[in-house]
Amino acid sequence: MGRRRKPKARTYELDIESLSHEGRGIAHLDEKVIFVSGALPGEKVIADRTFSRAKFEEADVKEVLSPAANRITPKCEVFGICGGCSFQHLSSKDQIAAKGEWLKDALMGQAKAEPKNWLEPLQVQSWGYRRKARLGVRYVAKKEKVLVGFREKKSGFITNMSRCEVLHPSLGDNLEVLANAIERLSIKSQVPQIEVAVAESSTVLILRHLEPLTAKDEQILLDCANELDVTFYTQSGGEDTVKPLDKPAILTYSHPDHSIEMEFLPTDFTQVNFKLNQKMINLATDMLELDDTDEVIDLFCGLGNFTLPIARHAKHVVGVEGDLGLIERAKYNAEKNSITNADFYKADLFKEVNGFQWFRGKTYNKALIDPARSGAIEIVELLPKLGVKRLVYVSCNPATLARDTAKLIELGYTLETAGVMDMFPQTAHVESIALFTR
Repeated sequence: MGRRRKPKARTYELDIESLSHEGRGIAHLDEKVIFVSGALPGEKVIADRTFSRAKFEEADVKEVLSPAANRITPKCEVFGICGGCSFQHLSSKDQIAAKGEWLKDALMGQAKAEPKNWLEPLQVQSWGYRRKARLGVRYVAKKEKVLVGFREKKSGFITNMSRCEVLHPSLGDNLEVLANAIERLSIKSQVPQIEVAVAESSTVLILRHLEPLTAKDEQILLDCANELDVTFYTQSGGEDTVKPLDKPAILTYSHPDHSIEMEFLPTDFTQVNFKLNQKMINLATDMLELDDTDEVIDLFCGLGNFTLPIARHAKHVVGVEGDLGLIERAKYNAEKNSITNADFYKADLFKEVNGFQWFRGKTYNKALIDPARSGAIEIVELLPKLGVKRLVYVSCNPATLARDTAKLIELGYTLETAGVMDMFPQTAHVESIALFTR
């Protein structure tokens, strides 16, 4: 894909009509659609053009002439510059309402269907929730300063930020301390990123470095780790080079309502919002209506985030995942939590699965699927063959959920309930959940 060419400068006055599914205001001018970042429906704004094509243009708000009644003051000083958030000018209540409308539009547009019942939106904390992130790092020689943060919107530059309101406070309140430590390294210009993993009682920062650290560099990082109560890991190449700078950290999160503690590695996929995750697990297990006669299959199971809570209430559960490392951690977590009625299998769920032990001749009356953004069109076609009568589908993309819903309806399933969950407040990301029966 080629680089976006900078269009000729243009500033225009626009009336914002609606909100796009990416959280941008929509206006029309000269028979073109204009997508305006930072604008809300009902507003009159002055905007600067940032991108132009034959049928649409993109712009950023320069000035709000007539603000919407629900516009609020962003909490973050760099909102509008930083690419980490896009929705701070709208209250959390209004954000989740907009996401509910996007889900409804997607289902009606692609599946031509609505659930029999809409769930109340699931929300918890709106700030300081984010426990997984990849932060950019850059040494700016002209200013003799290291920047640590998210990248700017539509730019490769690192945002000049001293704190982050959505990151967990263990790091979000201490970006300057971290930047100052990296600034003292001999290889400060060779550190491109830091990967963040915040557990319930510990924080790991994986420092990517392109040149070897000296003994003095390592001591600087150890002193910083002691000051911030974090653990540094280093990464000199691929994921297999990730290692603790000193002692490894034990990272865990819990499902207290199910008496489960999950252990994970700093490079493992976990949900970014632990409190929302706990509520989501409870909602999913309630929607499945589990009892001790149920045979359940959990597809795209990861390290057993849903599988192990399901096991507490079902006769037996099978988790299937394509990542061998996650499968190994799932098995470990089952043993650690004294769960004996859960089995885990590695399989690429986008390829032929007929020969696998968990598929061949097996039946499951209930299922849960939690796929990536690309959805699970190949998998939903297999569900009738597995005997699934009740399905909970957790989605991070309304478009692919809607596409898969259309296929499920074609296969004889009924969309019973659906709703949105605020996994990523202050962003346009939509997490949703739906129940199907057959």
